[in-house]
Amino acid sequence: MKVFDSTNTDVYFNLAMEEYLFKNCVDTEYLLLWKNHNSIVLGKHQNIFEEINLKAVEESGIQVARRNTGGGTVFHDEQNLNYSFICNSEGDGFADYEQFLIPVIKALNEMGIPAVKRRTSDIAIGEQKISGSAQTVKKGRVLHHGTLLYNSDLSLLKNLLKTTTGKITSKSVKSVRSDVTNIKKHMTDQSMTMAAFKDTLLEKLLPDGIEKVRLTEEDIQSIQALADEKYSQWEWNYGQSPKFSFEKESLVLSINGIKMPIDVKLEIIKGKIAKAEAIVDGLANAELEETLTGVRYGYREILHKLDETQFNKTAQIKIDNLTNCFL
Repeated sequence: MKVFDSTNTDVYFNLAMEEYLFKNCVDTEYLLLWKNHNSIVLGKHQNIFEEINLKAVEESGIQVARRNTGGGTVFHDEQNLNYSFICNSEGDGFADYEQFLIPVIKALNEMGIPAVKRRTSDIAIGEQKISGSAQTVKKGRVLHHGTLLYNSDLSLLKNLLKTTTGKITSKSVKSVRSDVTNIKKHMTDQSMTMAAFKDTLLEKLLPDGIEKVRLTEEDIQSIQALADEKYSQWEWNYGQSPKFSFEKESLVLSINGIKMPIDVKLEIIKGKIAKAEAIVDGLANAELEETLTGVRYGYREILHKLDETQFNKTAQIKIDNLTNCFL
């Protein structure tokens, strides 16, 4: 098994690297180790708008990416280590998760970490999750990848993955919220760095020797092109979300102290508002409905459009409060 140890922390490049190696390097089996700068990564079949706090994510500037495998939404930072196995597989069905999880668990156990398998695709310490994993299979090859929370900022994770207060109806794959913990918290050697953890884990996984390989310049150019054309694009990360409906009832306080009920119903297709219904104080507001139809569903996009309306000027509602009615 050959090892790729990526030094690039761009989430779009690393997801593109996985896909490129999975589809093009079929001569042998690979283990990839990689880290991302602060980012949110969701499963291929998920509705991003059900998974993240749109306002918090947009204001933070954190990158959002959709991977090419199923499963739920996760938060990455540089204290989370990602691993990927690219191997031969029999048939077109998913490989046995234990084939990949057990070696990782064994390596962690040998490092003094009391990790155990939980559910189909998780690794945990006690009842707290430290790793989730997912797969894709194509033409006799399997890509199995997972996270390892070493010393991640878990408070940031909880804030960014907060769900909306509105009602969303869709057929998307939903994330299963789990109590999580960092691996480092459970280690005897509290001084071990992420780099040392990665090196030790690799030695435990491949005790018979490590053969590291590098990407060629041609590989890097092809991967970057894939990152630019697919993984960094709004159409892939947001627009691939399954269609859904959104409903929310709000009671908004105007600047002059009058409470105004606003009921919103939206239909979102390919990440854009295909149909909008806004009932303000019992009456349909055609201006709001027309303004928002066709707009990308996002905090800044909606705020910008609402700020241009006459309604915003006459109702005397703070633009941020009005925008929150639609999210």
